[in-house]
Amino acid sequence: MARIELRNIQKFFGAVQVLQDVNLTIEDGEFVVMLGQSGCGKTTTLRAIAGLETVSSGTISIDGKEVQDLRAADRDIAFVFQSFSLYPHMTVQENIAFPLRAVGMSQSDRDAAVTEVAKVLGIERFLHRKPSALSGGDMQRVAIGRALVRRPKALLMDEPIGALDAKLREQMRAEIKRLHIARNSTSVYVTHDQIEAMSLADRIVVMHAGLLQQVGAPEEVYNRPANLFVAQFVGSPVMNVSDVAVEGGAGAAVLSFGQGAGLPVAGGHVGHLPGQRPVKLGIRPEAVLLRHAPEPGFVETATTNIEPLGSHEIVDVRLGDATLRARVEPGFVGDGQKVWVGIDPERAHFFDGESGMALRRTA
Repeated sequence: MARIELRNIQKFFGAVQVLQDVNLTIEDGEFVVMLGQSGCGKTTTLRAIAGLETVSSGTISIDGKEVQDLRAADRDIAFVFQSFSLYPHMTVQENIAFPLRAVGMSQSDRDAAVTEVAKVLGIERFLHRKPSALSGGDMQRVAIGRALVRRPKALLMDEPIGALDAKLREQMRAEIKRLHIARNSTSVYVTHDQIEAMSLADRIVVMHAGLLQQVGAPEEVYNRPANLFVAQFVGSPVMNVSDVAVEGGAGAAVLSFGQGAGLPVAGGHVGHLPGQRPVKLGIRPEAVLLRHAPEPGFVETATTNIEPLGSHEIVDVRLGDATLRARVEPGFVGDGQKVWVGIDPERAHFFDGESGMALRRTA
């Protein structure tokens, strides 16, 4: 396996800069997911690691050896594309064995290696079929098997299950995670799907406009977002974000949402936010609390929309100038019903209204 280091990576396509000072270390055996919107630079970063894309400046090291000037074939890296890219005239066994034939491995050793990988991936019964006789999920397993069969230093995957339907994506997520645990391979996975990122990653790398926004474990990225972009990109439904004025002091504070609507919170949960700069409150739907009767810290309002999602419902309520979305159990309230709304102050996030950076509360 391999330790991968990116140092001060810059990449230009003509006059357009697509990667800006990318610094990242991927530890041996780690599963890192690069998450971001289309065009954010995540695939360019992956291709740069593989040697499929040159960098304008900076260094890429694998196990301490700089490789940015090496050909892709000399880096011992396997790459799985979103498209299956299988040879249609070859059987599954021949497709998986192809990289081993290219390096002159003997027939008996090839067969043993293919059998081992096919067993890990659960595709032994398909070895004599052609790709046209396989489902989309099985074709992707074959593509992963072809990448793994020569035991590369690292496995790079560029949205490998993006073309599959929802059920197959769920199955393949579990398969990829199981495979990573079984092989303990250094893996770098690119996706725009935050569910994939949260379920697969040891660490998530959130990218936007060629910049790393935050690098951390899934729970850290979800619970302690570094800025507004991360806060609203990770999580479904997205985090509620509202302009608020923080009134009051250390003993008690009120979060004012405009039009005379405010939520009282203990001052200790707000801390000392800086000066008179504009502040935004971020609160996830599960931390927006609804009640059927008045309680301290709750304000009367009414539901404006209900989105049934089977296991739960997302309920919209109006509070001053803001609409807050709350996650509740099915049937908890009806459309247009009077409710009382509050927030869990332990899970409230505050962001600088100008820069979007997270404001860490201090005592």
